[in-house]
Amino acid sequence: MTAQIRLRREWWRGAVALMALWVLPATASPSDDPVAPEPRIRDITVIAERFHFTPAEIEVTQWDTVRLTLRAVDVPHGIAIAELGVRVVARPDQDPVTVEFVADAPGRYRFTCAVFCGSGHGNMSGVLTVTSADGEVAAGGPDSVSDLEVDIVEPDFNLITLPTTLRLPHNSFAFRLTHRFSRPLAGGPGYGNLLEDFLGFDSPAFIGLELRYGLAPGVQVGVYRNNDRNVQIFGRYNVLWQRDGQGIGLDAYVSVEAFDNFREAYSPAVGAVVSKRLGDRAAVYLEPLWIGNTNKALFHPEPVFSSDREHSFVLGLGSRVRVLDTVYVSGEYVPRLSGFDNGDHHVSVAVEKRAGGHLFQVNISNGLGATPVQVAQGADNDDWFIGFNITRKFY
Repeated sequence: MTAQIRLRREWWRGAVALMALWVLPATASPSDDPVAPEPRIRDITVIAERFHFTPAEIEVTQWDTVRLTLRAVDVPHGIAIAELGVRVVARPDQDPVTVEFVADAPGRYRFTCAVFCGSGHGNMSGVLTVTSADGEVAAGGPDSVSDLEVDIVEPDFNLITLPTTLRLPHNSFAFRLTHRFSRPLAGGPGYGNLLEDFLGFDSPAFIGLELRYGLAPGVQVGVYRNNDRNVQIFGRYNVLWQRDGQGIGLDAYVSVEAFDNFREAYSPAVGAVVSKRLGDRAAVYLEPLWIGNTNKALFHPEPVFSSDREHSFVLGLGSRVRVLDTVYVSGEYVPRLSGFDNGDHHVSVAVEKRAGGHLFQVNISNGLGATPVQVAQGADNDDWFIGFNITRKFY
C-alpha cells in the first residue's frame, strides 16, 4: 500500500513538471514587445558644395548605426540634423569628418549646412528618411521637414501688411519688425527738402514688434505691438497647403487688437487667406476680412471724422514676384467693400531681399497702418510714406 502511494506521488510530480516545461516558455516569452532587428552599420558619404548636398536624400532603417562622412569641396560646409543632435564641419583643405549616430526613431529629418557659405546658404538642405523596422516610410505632404524648407515663392509670413499662407514649423519662432516713417514723401514746404530729410528716414517712426510661434503643425499664433501701445493677438490655421500639386493655399485667420496694452477698444477680425502659386516665380493672394470696431481713434487720415458704421468688410489683394533668385517685388491693395470707409483705400509696394533666415523689405505706402484695423481705417488721400520690414526665422 505504501509503495502504491509513493508511486502515485512520483507520477503527479512528473506530470506537474511536464506541464511547467510546456507552460513556462510560452508565458515567459515577451511576444508583445517589439524586438529590435540586428543592428547594422551604414557608411554614407555626403559631398557638400555651394549650394547643395550630394546626395540630398538619404534613407536608412530604424536602429541602423549611421556612419556619416562629410567632405567639403569649395568652402567650409557643415551638416546639422537638429533632432538627432548631429553637427559637424568640414573644410576643403582638410580631411573629411565623420560622425556616428543611431537612427532609433522612424521619420523624416531635415539636414542643413551648419556654416554660412554664401547667398544660397538658406537653400542648402536635404532629408534623411528613417524607415521603420517593417519597411514603412514616413508619409509625404506638409510635414515638419517640408515646413522647415525654404519656399522660394512664399518666403515670408506677410506681404507688406497682409498675411500669406506660409506655414510656421511646429515649436518654432519667427520675429518681425515693422517701421513706418511719419514724414510724408510729398509733404510740401512745411516739411522742408525731402533729400535733406533723407527721404524721411530722419523723421519719427511708427514701430511695431511681432513674435509668432508654431503651436501645432499648420497652426501658428502671435502677438504684435505698436509703439503707441496698440496690441494685436492673432492666429492662423492652414487648411490647404500651397506647396501641393494644385498650388492653392488656404488659411483661416482670426485676430483681436486693443488700445493701452490690450485694455480697451477691442477690435476683432476674422477671415480667410487664399493663395495661388504661379510656377516658381510668383504667388497671388485674395483675402476677405471682416473687421469689427473699426470706427475708433487711431490713424484716421482726417482730423475730424464721423461715421455711423462701426465695422468694415475688406478684400485684400496682393502679389509677390521673384525677379531674381533672392530678390522680390510685392504689392497689395485693400479696398473696403462695405462698412466704415473713411480716407483712401490702402495701397503699398515693396522690394525685398532674402538672406538665409532673414527677409529685408523697403516699402512705400499711403498709410502708416500695419494691422487689419489700422488698414481698414483708411489711408492718406495725398501722401505716401516710406518704411521697412525685417523678418527673422528662428529655425
